[in-house]
Parts: sequence; C-alpha cells; structure tokens
Amino acid sequence: MAAPSYTTDLVDWIADTDTTAWGELTGAIAGGAPDEVDAESALQGTNAVSQSTNTTSLFSMCRILASSVTLATNDVFLVWHGHGVATSLLSYASGGLRIAVATTLADWKAWAVGGNDVPPFPYGKWVNNPVDPTITGEYTNGTPPAALTFFGVGSMGQLSAAISKGQPHVVDIIRYGRAEARINGGETDNFAIFSGFAAVNDATSARWGLIQAIDGGYLWKGLMILGYTSAVDFRDTNKTIFIQDTRKVYSTFNKIEIRQASSRVDWTGITFTCLSPSTTASKGALEMIDAADVNIESCNFIDMDTFIFLSTATINGSVFRRTGQITTGGATLTGCAIDRNTASSAVLASSPANAALISATDFTSDGTGHGLEITGTTADMTLTDDTWTGYAADGDTGDEAVYVNTTGGTGVMNLTISGGTTPSIRKGAGVTTVNVISGAVNVTVKTTTTAGANVQNVRVLVVAAAGGPFPFNVTVTIARSDATTAVVTHTAHGMATNDKVQIKGADQVDYNGVFTITKIDNDSYSYQVANTPATPATGTPIKATFAVLSGLTDTNGEITMSRVFPSAQPITGKARKSSASPRYKTAGMSGTVSTSDDLSTTLQMILDE
Repeated sequence: MAAPSYTTDLVDWIADTDTTAWGELTGAIAGGAPDEVDAESALQGTNAVSQSTNTTSLFSMCRILASSVTLATNDVFLVWHGHGVATSLLSYASGGLRIAVATTLADWKAWAVGGNDVPPFPYGKWVNNPVDPTITGEYTNGTPPAALTFFGVGSMGQLSAAISKGQPHVVDIIRYGRAEARINGGETDNFAIFSGFAAVNDATSARWGLIQAIDGGYLWKGLMILGYTSAVDFRDTNKTIFIQDTRKVYSTFNKIEIRQASSRVDWTGITFTCLSPSTTASKGALEMIDAADVNIESCNFIDMDTFIFLSTATINGSVFRRTGQITTGGATLTGCAIDRNTASSAVLASSPANAALISATDFTSDGTGHGLEITGTTADMTLTDDTWTGYAADGDTGDEAVYVNTTGGTGVMNLTISGGTTPSIRKGAGVTTVNVISGAVNVTVKTTTTAGANVQNVRVLVVAAAGGPFPFNVTVTIARSDATTAVVTHTAHGMATNDKVQIKGADQVDYNGVFTITKIDNDSYSYQVANTPATPATGTPIKATFAVLSGLTDTNGEITMSRVFPSAQPITGKARKSSASPRYKTAGMSGTVSTSDDLSTTLQMILDE
C-alpha cells in the first residue's frame, strides 16, 4: 500500500489573494470600512480582512463576486472569522456572530453561528463555522437568496459594548464543499493517523478546519472518509477527538465512513466526544460502507449519534455512552459498555446469531428504550456474560432489556443466559414464547494434533452417562406422525426443543442416530427422519440418550454448546476424522459437567492412515 494521502474536496470561494471590493451589508453598516489587505491578522496565507467595531449596532463584511457560486446538495460553506474581543459579543441567541450569503449587498440572509457563550469564545478569536444554506436564515434583508446560488458571502456581528481600538472583526479564507477529510493509503511504519491529516490541515497554506490540532487532541467536523478512492491502513492509539459544535448543518454532516473492503482500521484508546450534544445539529456518526478489517480496542464514544458496523468489525472493551443506536451488522462486541444510550433500542442485531456475538457487555438504561433489539428469523440463541441495569420488568412498555422482535420459524425462542444477569424480555408480534434459560454453562471440546495444531472437521459425539439429570439409555417407543416426523414417547425426558438425542436399537435404521428434537410435552418429543421407515418402530429394546455435543469441529478445532444443567451430569465421548485425509482417531473421553462451571477438554488426535 502507498504512503498516506490526506486531501479534501473543499473549494476556495473567497481566497487569500481576493483582497478587493469588500463592503458592508445593507442594515449592518455600523462597522468601519473593511481593511482588505490585513497581513497582520492573517490566519491562512498572508492576508485577511478586518474591520473596526466601535459600535453596539450590527457590523458586517461581505465580498460580492462578479460571477455566482452554486453549491451542490449536502455542500456547506465554511468561513474563517471571529472577533478579537469576544467577551463583548452578544450571545448566540442574540446573534452575536453570524454568517451571511448575498446576491447583492442589499439582498442577503444570515445565520447565527456564535456569540460570547459559544466556544472558542470568549477565550479564542478565530473559528471556522460551516453553514448548510438550505437551512432557513434567521436574519434577512431585501430579497434574500432562495436557492443554492450566491454572489457573495461574509461575516456579521453585534456587540454589547463598543470596542474603540483596533480592527477586531476578522475574516479569512472562505470555502465550500461537503467538507470531506479524504484519507487513503498507509503502510508499515507509516500508517495513516489523525496527526498526519492534522499536519496537512493546519499548514498556513491550507487551514481547512476539518481535523485540526488543539490542546488535548484534535477538533473535527465534516465527513471523515477512511479509504476515499483506494484502501486505507489507518492505525492510531491514545488520541482524543472533539466533535465541533456545528449548529447550522444537517444531522449527518459530522460522520465517519469506512470504505474499501481491503482497508484496515485499528483504533486503540481513541476517544471521540461531542463537545455540545445539546446544541449541535450533528453529534457525529460512524458507518462501515464496505466490509473492511476494523478493530476497535478500549475506545470511548461519548454523546455521539448512530453507529453501523459490519461482520468484519471487532469491538473490544469499548464504551458507547449516551450515543444513538448501534447496528452491529454481525460485528463481534466483547467486554463493552452500552451506557445510557438514547435510542429506542440501544443495540440492533439483525439475527439471533448476530446478537449472540455480543458478550461480556454491560447494558445500562437511561430510563427509556431497550438495551438490545433482535430481529430476523426466530431461532434459539445464547447471551454470554452480559449484564443489564435499570431496565423495566418483562412487558411491553418499550424499556425492557431485550426486545425479541423476530419473525418466522416456530415463533418460540429458547434464550439461554450463560453468566452475567438475566434480562427482562419484550416479545414482538411474531414471537409467541421466549423461554429464558438462565444459569447455563458451556461445554467445549477442542481437537489438536500431537504437535498442538488445530484439527478441523473432526466428528465429536459426547453423550450423557449414568447418574445425571438427563436420559441415559432409557427405553422408549417411536412412531411416525407423518412421512418424516418421528414421535418419541419418553416419560419425564427432561429435554427441551433443540436439544439432541441419540437413538439406538431400532430395527428400522432410519430411526437410529443423533437428532435435534422438538419438545411436544414432558413425556414426548419429535425429530425428523428420512425414507419413511415403517411405523411404529420395532426393536428390543429402543434406547434414548441425551447428546451433549454432536457435530464437526470448526477452524479452531472446537465444538461447543451452552445449556443449563440442573445437577451434575456425567458424560462420555469420542472423536474421529475418517471422511477425508488426513484421517485421525483418538481414545474416548469422560468427565462431569457441573451446574456452574464451564467444561473444556482438549483431545489429541492420532493419525489413522
């Protein structure tokens, strides 16, 4: 990948070299004549425009061009301006600092953007304010511009006390565009980083005002694009990003987009905080546009808006405090804190499987809204080590911990709670029953070579042994209820839907094997069979045994399950890989699953070819 590239879409409207024909807007002429070549006040380049303000009436400076400028949809214009004695500015509500656009000096509209109560005032001087010109102007004169085409732009203000010395009202470069911070590239020992963009942004020849260095971190506004036209490798640690108070923009103006599937973004210890969540129009959002490799570790997102992740994102030990909704998109969240989220559902998972990827996470209610909403097709799932604080009890009030809003399937979900605390539940219209099973433990078998390498696709079978709460070698009867459904009569079987059972001893071989069951009642259950075997099943006798684990190991050499065990359950098991080379065998295993502790066993496989 190439070295990092930091660019922008901003276009100069009133440039550093444009130092003629500045005037005052009609109705705001109490200031002195604009000094059109003020090199001493320059922030960008070598020139600025300044004005005396020995008045408490409206003052202004505006540049009318010979030809018009037309902004595109979602474009804003950005003005570097300010006042050197900001303690004398009126408040924001009184229009202390404003930005105006015009067709002539007599025909203009303006927006309040600052005052003595809006940072960086009263301590600072220069501020870069963006304005979305489709927002209705609060102040007008003559026939104000109605569309996105303007001839002029400038700054206005009003004081509570006149300033008799100097020319404290200043304007420098004015630009327009979507306000994009475009970041591409990055390579080993030269990754894209926040300070890299800020160094380009803060050069006196630039002063874009998008990601600028300030005391304690960086001030950001606009659209930060990680991977603009090509992949980015952006890796940074221990930085604080302050989101600027932008009051005259649309809600999605401040946003981070992660693009290009081949991009990588690693953030560790990064804090994003919205400076003024109660007043800004755009609190800052994040969206993964493409399935890039995103790794977020020990980060903080405070008072921001929405987050949209994809399945290629991993978020560990991070805090989302008073943010908008977090759409996981299949991302893995571990050890996070969802603290007083402001959305109707703090976290949205598009399936039970995606919801199960959220573990060891603390959910704290702000008094309204759900902690987790699960959509998609109804299916059984497990929540592991999550905690829930401040939510309403089970019901339909809108502030329960978990909102099961799935559809389809059987309409019945077995929600297993493994560790953590048990959440309250709200059921959606497509769900008839949510069985909350708390106190679950995990049973995991891992298969490796004698050298310790993981072995995938090993068939593992672990079943109940005598002396536990689940069936071991119990005599049952079986009959088909239709062509493919076998119904087992099994008194006090103690199993639930989606448990597995091993059937042996039937003369009709299609009844034998390991099957996933659907519970009918306490004394019967069903499973699916092939080839329409004779009914009822015959055999002397037919035996049923609870199967703890049955299936193939994954790429990590593991197979796992989670369930509540009402008392200690002895188990036996075996593992073998005989379907494809290399083939492996192993000795059997035995042990006991407790009611409170996970059980994890590693089996060393021996070559069998």
